[in-house]
Amino acid sequence: MNKLRTIVVLLFLLIAIGLSKNTFAQQDPQYSQYMFNQMVLNPAYAGSKDAINAAVFLRSQWTGIDGAPNTQTLSIHGPTRKRKVGLGFALVADQIGPKSSIGVMGSYAYRIQVGSGKLAFGIRAGVYQYVYNWNEINYKDQGDIYNTQNRTSTIVPTADAGLYYHTRTFYAGLAATHLYNGRLTTISNLNGDNAHLSPHLILTVGKGWEINDKLTFNPSVVVKAVKSAPINADVNFSFLIQKKLWVGASIRSDKSLVAYTQFYATEKFKIGYAFDFGFSKIARVGRGSHEIMLGYDFNIKKSKMLSPRHAYF
Repeated sequence: MNKLRTIVVLLFLLIAIGLSKNTFAQQDPQYSQYMFNQMVLNPAYAGSKDAINAAVFLRSQWTGIDGAPNTQTLSIHGPTRKRKVGLGFALVADQIGPKSSIGVMGSYAYRIQVGSGKLAFGIRAGVYQYVYNWNEINYKDQGDIYNTQNRTSTIVPTADAGLYYHTRTFYAGLAATHLYNGRLTTISNLNGDNAHLSPHLILTVGKGWEINDKLTFNPSVVVKAVKSAPINADVNFSFLIQKKLWVGASIRSDKSLVAYTQFYATEKFKIGYAFDFGFSKIARVGRGSHEIMLGYDFNIKKSKMLSPRHAYF
């Protein structure tokens, strides 16, 4: 118990230290189908399934706007033989206008039995490469300091920490990303300020109800917070039909809606699609966002859970 208490204290200290630094805006890619693979949000999720899981996210946001966000993500995670430890790997490529980034990260999670569920403590570490093509920007002020550059590249370390608890039909997670406040460019603006990675705090909660043997209801919530930016929240409602097809919708606090579906083509292979549409000015001009998810489970073993399909964990 003392060891458990020490781990919890250290994780919350890391989160508090990271969030106490100056931050300016949300920087992480946005996902609409994160509930089907929470590795993109929380390192403590690593190894939480009774399988080695590989997932690919392909997201194109605001397709009607040139230079809008475009994201590709590959994640792999699974438990070790004793199942107390989970390991994960993620590769994230993101592009917004003249900025592109590639991140490579490894995750470690340790799970213990708590009541009827399991509590995991996770850490993630890696590096991002940020590349800026400054000559692709149309400058209102031709004397802008960035207009003197053609292309810059920066390597930035990153570190995340998280907690994740789940039972047969319930999960809750808390994660903080980018606890290392790394500098994103080699250029400072006229005020001498530098752009830095901003720590993000992410809370997830979900619950599954089996209405009958053909229908399962699974609502969930995610809340994202970063200093000096509005809190962003999603409320999700989804149904599993005939243990084959997920259909659902999300309501976001940024004045947008998401419709998504996921189909189990086989016991191991699933295909998902999400469409985002919003009511803000930029969302109306952007004409929506598209996201495709592909997932595959290796070495599936029988689980004591209600069903591996009845909840997102």
